[in-house]
This record gives sequence, C-alpha cells and structure tokens, in this order.
Amino acid sequence: MKNFAITTLIISDEAKSMLKSFGLASFQDFMDYSGGELICHKRGRSTVRLQIGDRAFYLKRNRFHCVEFLKGLSRLRLPPRGALQEWRNIKLVQQAGIATVPPIAFGEQPILGLETCSFSMTEELYGCIPLDQLLRANFSGTLSGPQRQRKQHLIRRVGILARQLHGAGLFHRDFYLSHVFVSPKDALQLIDLQRILCRPLRARHFRIKDLAQLNYSASRIPGITRSDRLRLLLAYLDRNSLLDKDKLLVRAVQKKTDRIARHDVKLLARRRRRGELP
Repeated sequence: MKNFAITTLIISDEAKSMLKSFGLASFQDFMDYSGGELICHKRGRSTVRLQIGDRAFYLKRNRFHCVEFLKGLSRLRLPPRGALQEWRNIKLVQQAGIATVPPIAFGEQPILGLETCSFSMTEELYGCIPLDQLLRANFSGTLSGPQRQRKQHLIRRVGILARQLHGAGLFHRDFYLSHVFVSPKDALQLIDLQRILCRPLRARHFRIKDLAQLNYSASRIPGITRSDRLRLLLAYLDRNSLLDKDKLLVRAVQKKTDRIARHDVKLLARRRRRGELP
C-alpha cells in the first residue's frame, strides 16, 4: 500500500532553517518527534507543546485509528483529513479578518484519499489566555465599575467575532469560550479550527450550534449572567434589543444549549472510561 501513499509537506519559509536545526525537516521527523509537553491525547490524536529558543509551538498529530474509522463509517462518513482541514481553515479565518494562530507547518500521508497520518504545527499566541479562564479569574463576585465595563466589552467582542465568522460563511462547530483567546490588550483570537465548515448547506443548523456552544460555555462561568449572555447575542445580531423575529432563534439556541449540557455529561464519562481524563 505504500506505493499509493503521497506525502505532502509544507513549512513556512521563515521557520524552515530553525526547524531543520531542531531536527524537524521531513514529514517523518514531525511524526516521530518524541519530546515536548503532552497537552492532549485522544484516540488517534495528540498535541504536544515544544520550545525552540524563545519560541513555542504546538504540534498536532493524527494517526489512523480503527475505532474512529468504523465509527465514521457507521454514520456514513469517511474520516476527515484533519491536518489539511486545519491548515486550510486557518487561511480562511485569516482571510475573514479574524486573528488566529500563526501556521508554521503541515504534512499528511493519505492512501487512496484516506488519511493515515498527518500533522499540523502552529505557533503559540504569546501572552494570551483562554477567555473562559480570564472571566473566571477576574469577573466573579462584586465588580467595580471598570471591571464591569471590561467584562461587558469582552462579551460584546465575542458576539461581534461570531457575527464576523458567520458573515464570512464559516462555522466553528467547537465554538466554546475556551477556544477564544485574549491578548494582554484584550484583542481576541480564535483557535482550534480543525472542524470549521465553509458555507455548508445546513447553515442555520450550524449557526444555532455555534451560538449554543457559546451560550453553554458562558453559562458555566460564575459571574456571567443571563444579561451578559443576552448582551453577547445582541452584539451578534447587531441590535440594541431583540425583535419579535429573533425570538425563534433564541428558543432554538436555548434548546440546543440544553442538549449540549446533557451530551457533555455523557462525553466526560466516556473519556474517563477511556483514560483520557483523570
């Protein structure tokens, strides 16, 4: 079968010499790299953080996993080409004017169009932290006037970010506040772009899903009120108050939020059984 494998490798010009000096020059170098700090491990997927001088990178690797392959077939879906999708999606998000992770390298080795192994490498967003962490740490309890204004500003910015993303025909599908990073100057960056869809046929379905994921993750943060979540939606709709025609959307988002909450409980239980979580 190796004769049917076509290896693709792309490395940004500015990073080639640095990565080569670190021992990362070929596709197999990236796939076999054994160092770094393990960030995430799931069936067929892993992410490590590695430091090269004063720069830090995240290396995501995907490998064929028979369980995930059979699960996809049971749903009449072939496994996605994850690294290629993420690489393309980073470019699409950048073209939409949304800040995201800097792409550094990408490689894949499909056989007959099916991904067997692949990787993507992005550079760290220096000084940035997930928005959910920032909100938990700084905006619970009694807030001063400036604190309240900053919280409301950040919430509105998330709504505007969602409007900008959807306006470009892009739908995140994992649109949780943990995937929105905040810079020291409160600029927002969007991460974890592997599952983004571009102009899907069921755009309304994915619009509701994205908004429900934001609503669900916001509802789990102490200090984020129903008024804050409404503020996010109003910023998304670019309105000062809800119109009658918006109420159908609100009901659909809340219904999907409730389903996400139930699914989240089951998902955490499954991941603990598989040993992915303590």
